Amino acid sequence: MIGTSIAFHLARLGVTDVVVLERSHLASGSTGRSVGIIETAYGTEVNVALARLGYEELSRFPEVTGETADFHLRPYLETIREERHRDYLDGTARIMGQHGLHPRILDVDGIRNVFPELRTDDIAAGILAPEAGFCDPTSVANGYAAAATRLGVRIRTRTPVSRVLVEHGEVIGVRTEGDEVRAPVVVNAAGPWCNDLNGPLGFELPVKLWQRQIFVTTPHPDIPADRPMYVDVNGRFYFRQELDGGFVLGLVEDTAAEDLANPTTDWAFKTRAVGAAVHRVPKLEETSIASAWSGIVTFTPDQLPILGPVREARGYLLANGMSGYGVMISPGVGLAIAEMIVAGRSKSVDVSGLAYDRFRNGSAVTRAGLWLSDP
Repeated sequence: MIGTSIAFHLARLGVTDVVVLERSHLASGSTGRSVGIIETAYGTEVNVALARLGYEELSRFPEVTGETADFHLRPYLETIREERHRDYLDGTARIMGQHGLHPRILDVDGIRNVFPELRTDDIAAGILAPEAGFCDPTSVANGYAAAATRLGVRIRTRTPVSRVLVEHGEVIGVRTEGDEVRAPVVVNAAGPWCNDLNGPLGFELPVKLWQRQIFVTTPHPDIPADRPMYVDVNGRFYFRQELDGGFVLGLVEDTAAEDLANPTTDWAFKTRAVGAAVHRVPKLEETSIASAWSGIVTFTPDQLPILGPVREARGYLLANGMSGYGVMISPGVGLAIAEMIVAGRSKSVDVSGLAYDRFRNGSAVTRAGLWLSDP
């Protein structure tokens, strides 16, 4: 979604001499293995700004692109376990309000009212965001690509890039397996493969490649299919319901990914995911696992993406390290990178604080992204 979003937004800004090079097929990486949650509740200004743009574009995707995102409106609930984190919720609500969003801080009774099946004896408070929903990420990636193609962008699949070409400190293009593509601007949106291209240029991004395990339950007859999407920000655990009411359970694994192209489902890990789900929604003990898959998450030290140019090569821009929420911010990232290329800076949202330079002096702020626990 990141690469096709950048291409689409470039084309909308009038830059149509664009080539998207995809190593496999569209959405074959992290995009196609996401659960598609779109939400706007974050504790940092830049994330809320990017997420708001994402929600606005994905919720009206047919109007914007002429394609479908298979988007479904659904409120989003986030909870904390300890009173000491209430400031996080209050700060999140304040930032969201400044961006025209409408969050509500909930006490335990309020949480029970919106999600009666949720266990709350170990929850201190929560935040409910109405500007939220879920989409089909594969549809979005293909939708951006189709809309961009109509505007003149070229999409080349089965075309892995082996090297970024630089002369005299300036990008001149990329090398593929059987060709060279000349271009004065190159954007690295290669997800978990990002450092394969950065390394030969003399730097690597500080990203950890972790597995994300997803398990889908059968529906429970007593749980309506319209419950809020849910995130436990202390435990890196989340879920949403399918349209039939089955629960899509996600849990980020603390182990490095090995096979980036075909991450395997860790069935032993299912015990932890199911345990977390049953703990939070006890009725899920009466369901079974219907399907499962695994994906790759690229975490940065501060859980914020890395966006923009680098000093190693003029004309080379990064769109990496999405830290598990690239789907929901892909419209904002696409617009920001497109504006950098066209206008020299991102005008719609200030992403200057997301430049790679923030990691060069070792002073990156931790716990700035989605999770309150250290990754």
